Amino acid sequence: MAKRTHTIGVRVHAGEYATLDARRDAAGIKERGAYVRQAVVPAVNREAWVALARTASNLNQLTAHLNAGHLPGAPHPMYLSDLLVTLTEEVRALRLALLGVAPEEPGGAGPGGGG
Repeated sequence: MAKRTHTIGVRVHAGEYATLDARRDAAGIKERGAYVRQAVVPAVNREAWVALARTASNLNQLTAHLNAGHLPGAPHPMYLSDLLVTLTEEVRALRLALLGVAPEEPGGAGPGGGG
């Protein structure tokens, strides 16, 4: 996890503070900051995230087998290579969408960097 280096200060009146703590308690979260981060940052669809992780893992395994030449009877390697590039791009786009992050701009150094 990235180190948190920015602070956001917000003034609230006693009623707002009590409401914040009541909602935090109801959510079962001990720290106020953790609750605020969860409330502000969109929650990730955990089921979709797990499915994405499984798919990404399978893609990695397929790539490793392809690179090692362990796929007898497979289509031509260039076809598989192109397919893997396409699938990898689609998985990355899905991951970013689940996180609520805008996709990288062509030619730019957008979020997610190395994939």
